[in-house]
Amino acid sequence: MKFTTTPPRLSDGLVGGAINGLINGAIAWSAFKGSAQVPLSVDSISAPGITALGNAATVVFSLTFMLTTITFFRYRSSARKSGDAPKALTEQAYWPQGLGIALRNTLLAFGAFIALAVLWQRFVGTLVVGPLAAAVVVGLVAMGATMFAERRTRCEMLQAAAAAA
Repeated sequence: MKFTTTPPRLSDGLVGGAINGLINGAIAWSAFKGSAQVPLSVDSISAPGITALGNAATVVFSLTFMLTTITFFRYRSSARKSGDAPKALTEQAYWPQGLGIALRNTLLAFGAFIALAVLWQRFVGTLVVGPLAAAVVVGLVAMGATMFAERRTRCEMLQAAAAAA
């Protein structure tokens, strides 16, 4: 990761997002491939079986937390190596700053995703797709979670450094 103090764009995380999308799409494919059809969502929260959006919710929760933590350490490390980063940025500690960012990002992404999934279920209802389409949905959600986590982490680190200066 190259260090810069300019605010990151969402597109900066496109490569990592595509990689995580492919990885998580492949993992979802292995779970879905034995099914003739996979529901995107179902009417009951306690429905048996797997759904694409249920699988994606797990991906959003875990991936956002992990990638925020990884981005925190990578961005801080690149700031330290650059030699021209603000001291407030290079001295940020994972406890409590980094962990706080990780928890905020995770709760925001997970909450927003669940809200959208509930709205999807309310207005679209149960929609059944093939296993490949379900895996693509999970892959796209993983890509979005990756891009979101990277951008928000870097933005929050830069804001905290500016506030401390």
